[in-house]
Parts: sequence; C-alpha cells; structure tokens
Amino acid sequence: MDALTVMIPARNAERTVEQAIRSVARSLDRDGRVLVVDDASEDDTAAVVHRVARRDRRVGLLDVGGKRLGVTGAANALLDAAETPLVARMDADDVSLPWRFRSQLSLMHRHDLDLVFSPALFIGPGRFSAAPQPLLGADPRSLTYELLLNCAVMQPSLTGRRSAILDAGGYRTVPAEDWDLWMRLALNGTRMGRTSLPSVAYRRHAAQTSSQESYKQAVSADAPTAHVHRDLCRATLGREYRAYAALTGPGAPPDEVADAEQLIDDVAAHASEFPLAERISIRSTAHGLRLRLRGRYPTA
Repeated sequence: MDALTVMIPARNAERTVEQAIRSVARSLDRDGRVLVVDDASEDDTAAVVHRVARRDRRVGLLDVGGKRLGVTGAANALLDAAETPLVARMDADDVSLPWRFRSQLSLMHRHDLDLVFSPALFIGPGRFSAAPQPLLGADPRSLTYELLLNCAVMQPSLTGRRSAILDAGGYRTVPAEDWDLWMRLALNGTRMGRTSLPSVAYRRHAAQTSSQESYKQAVSADAPTAHVHRDLCRATLGREYRAYAALTGPGAPPDEVADAEQLIDDVAAHASEFPLAERISIRSTAHGLRLRLRGRYPTA
C-alpha cells in the first residue's frame, strides 16, 4: 500500500485535536503520517499536538511561522507539505472511525478510483444527538450528477491520490472551497467514488462557519464557483444552466430559479441509468433539493 498522510488543519482546537489525531493514528499503517497545521491558534493547540507527537513519531506539526492562513491557505499548505502518494483530510474536531482507511482504500483499488469519500455520522449539537448521512455509495459518473445539485461529499472524509488534487489546481480561495474543488476534479476526469459505510464522526455546533448566514450569502454570490458549476453542467448534460445562485440561497432572479428547477428535473431523469444504490441517492438528493428550492422560492 502507498504511504498515506492524513492532513488536519487546526485553529483553536485544543479540546478536540488530540482525539482527532488519535482516532486517525489507530487505523493508520506504520509508514503513515499525521500532519497538523496550527492556523494561528489563540489557545494551546500547538502544545497539544507537540505532546501527542512526542508519543507517536507518525505525528508532525507543520511550521508556518504563526501566520494566519485561513481555510484555503491551510489546506494548500498541508497539500504542499504532504510528500506521500496518498493523502486524507480530517477536521480537528472530528473523529475518524476505525475502519475508515481499510474501507476506503479497498474501494479505491477495487474500482481504480483516484479519490474516495464516505458518509458521515453527525454528532451534536446535543450531547446525545447522532444521525448518519444516507448510507449510499456512488461511482464516478453518479457522483458527478450529484455534484451538479450540491456538495455531495464531505471534505473530512476524503482519501486518495495527492497528484489528482494537485493536477486540478488544489484549493481556491472561494467560500465553498470543497464543492468548487470537487467540480473541478470532475471536469479534470478524476475518478471519484463514495463508500456506503460512514468513516467520520462529524461534530455539529452552532459556531460552525457553514451555519453562519454570512457564509451562506457568500456561497450564493460566489461567481468563480458558479462558473465552474456551469462548465460541469455543460460537460455532463450538454447545456449550460445558470442555476448555482438559486441552488445555494435566496435572491436569485426568476430565470435562474427556473434553470435550477430544470436542472433538478434533468438530473433526476438520469437516475434510472444507474444501479439501485446510486439511483436512490440521486433521486433523494434531487427530491430534497427540490423541496428546499420551493421553500426558498414559493411563488416560482
């Protein structure tokens, strides 16, 4: 098996980063590596990582001179520093499940994939709250259809070839840097898949960036990602849909809302071309997004 580096960006994560690292390390080979970048934390995140690293030689802290890198900068710094053929992503407040790499790498090699993702088990915000994402796999083609509708895979569950991410240009400084990258990977011919087995326990809490209204507005207004979305629509369905703003938030003009409705219908119509699990996944994604769109634009 090729060597694997698990990349963990961390900011003010002193309470959770040790558990995140240990959860990864317990299922990592001896030649694997855990690389953490401390993104100018104002707490003892770096000290916690150093303490863990003294006990496990596979763990390292990337020195960036205390600079604030931000989400994209931290992701690219880790990608540049990871010298192994395979990389994986984790968040500093999540937990990697014990079978993660065995399951993901098995699927990757069995189907000649470049990148593999998995469903997540959501935990929180309540102490005893837990709910899994739909336990449905996806192959490269079906996943591309899902990416036309939303960010169909979670970044902390990524495992795969570092070269594929670099060939697509790495992360860009856009609000939805993960969805933007997945769509560019699809346009680049990257073979991506999703297991049906959860691999990450993902903590949900009120302070998360993705739950902030300002973030949602920035995603909806993001022109570079909207352009990539139109390109992927054209490459996959043969026509350009101006649907991104309506799919991601309120305030889109009526013609773009109509395009979003048409895109959802067209993607759902292709679901019948796939095996049962992929068919269910595409149709459930389309159905959920259709309801969300009608809730946002009730008179459309």
